[in-house]
Amino acid sequence: MLSNKLKNLPQSPGVYLMKDKNDGVVYIGKSKNLKSRVKSYFTKGEKPEKIIRMVHNLKDVDWIITDTHMEAQILECALIKKLKPIYNVQFKNHQNYFYLNVGTNSRKKPLLVYSEKQPFDSYGPYRGRSFVNQLLKQLENIYPITKASDSYKFDYSVFPIKMNDTEFLENRVSLIEIIGNEKANSNFISVARQKMIEASKNHRFETAKEFRDIISGLEYLYNNNLKSNYRAMEKAVVVGEQIDRGIKLFYIVSGLIILKRTYEDLTDEDIIKFKAEGKALAMIRASFTDEKRSLDFRKIVSLELQDLASKGTAFLEYE
Repeated sequence: MLSNKLKNLPQSPGVYLMKDKNDGVVYIGKSKNLKSRVKSYFTKGEKPEKIIRMVHNLKDVDWIITDTHMEAQILECALIKKLKPIYNVQFKNHQNYFYLNVGTNSRKKPLLVYSEKQPFDSYGPYRGRSFVNQLLKQLENIYPITKASDSYKFDYSVFPIKMNDTEFLENRVSLIEIIGNEKANSNFISVARQKMIEASKNHRFETAKEFRDIISGLEYLYNNNLKSNYRAMEKAVVVGEQIDRGIKLFYIVSGLIILKRTYEDLTDEDIIKFKAEGKALAMIRASFTDEKRSLDFRKIVSLELQDLASKGTAFLEYE
């Protein structure tokens, strides 16, 4: 019975699978403490209608214990992609992730959305298509964006300005920098923020809101394409996390776990051999990586490494 299973839940990190009367998995989640997290679904108190409806139809729950929270998150993501439970939203549809391409034809849009990566000036993949589409529409009201030393010149226009070929080319150069270069992105946002403040002071609140939304959208692109740690991980990182049975090592390249192994008594020689094996596997795996599918795993690992580093709960060694 479900009630008996709930009593036997472990206080360990792992993944839980909620099942209906047909033994179908309807929801997958993860937690640092399975017992605490799963039991919270069945306690009294306010809950979203979606959760109430799901719990009402539950007949069983299974779980998979992991050594670390990072592994629990990765397993959760992989299982959601494979089983596509009805109550899960995140991670299911990486096939719908998309790329932005800086266009070359002045008769088309300056920024184009593609399902697959283009040969040049292509950025992504990204999630949140509706959010990004709204950003692209709003950017049309500040084109053309032209260089001004290390900064940029642009103004807001209620109606998009039709650019000539020269303006389109200048705008294109600016977009490549703003989307693909961290410093340029920061410089552009700094100018846009100042224009937002000025518009607000002059009681042009709608214009200020447009600049605010553009800033928010570009920060989203920045966080997905430039800031994420896996983009900056040109070198491999070896992570060692303390677990009950000793130390678990992870060999991570570009935000993806290439190799993992547990050692009761870790030695320097173990680390040297582990690195060599991880490096060899990384070279093989690189040619088999699905960029869209990998996006979610990269983000999970990137954020987990930031968390581990900030808490000092693991050692990180870059090669």
